[in-house]
Amino acid sequence: MIEKIRISLWDIFTFSFSGFLVAALVTGHTLVFKLITLADVKDFLIGLPVTTSLFVIPFGLTLVGLLLEPVANYFDKYILHPLWVKAIAEKDKHKTEEKVLEKEIRENFLGKLNGKIENPYSICKEYVETKQLSTTFMVFLSRYGFYRNVSFLFFVSGVTDLFISSSWGIGVGILIIWWILAWTAKKRAQDFYSYLAPTVYRCFLIDKAFDNLEEKET
Repeated sequence: MIEKIRISLWDIFTFSFSGFLVAALVTGHTLVFKLITLADVKDFLIGLPVTTSLFVIPFGLTLVGLLLEPVANYFDKYILHPLWVKAIAEKDKHKTEEKVLEKEIRENFLGKLNGKIENPYSICKEYVETKQLSTTFMVFLSRYGFYRNVSFLFFVSGVTDLFISSSWGIGVGILIIWWILAWTAKKRAQDFYSYLAPTVYRCFLIDKAFDNLEEKET
């Protein structure tokens, strides 16, 4: 039960902070382009009831993040990742470890499935989750999702500012800045993503090692 609660908390972290970033970017843009003033924002926040501040707004931000998730995931899969995949190299250390652990699992634990499935990651992940062996990989998955969302929002902000800026020169300059930030966030997301498979494989192998030890003792 505790493990399940931790997983849900990591999900909430990703969704709520993503929603907060959306609100911050929208507010920032409306302030910069003088659609509202800072005084308007202060008056709005001061005038909010306590229940709204404590419950409604956090729930609303989490809902925004939840709705953002599939959009950012689709955009990352079909646009950002193909666009920047060659510019963001995977860390050799993690990739090498992943291949070594994957080979060990294929040869010793997949049995007849060895060679029939492309990647044992999904099976191992399901095994680790079902037995509630560890939530460490959920931390990496959550942070990967958050930085992927950040990259998407920064990318879209750059395109938006390109068209609403007072001149094309300023718009292009702002676009470049936003896209540098988006690339940085995407690179950070890939760093956390590279931790996932090795972490899941280690949990799987450790549990199997304990199972073998118990069998020998009995």
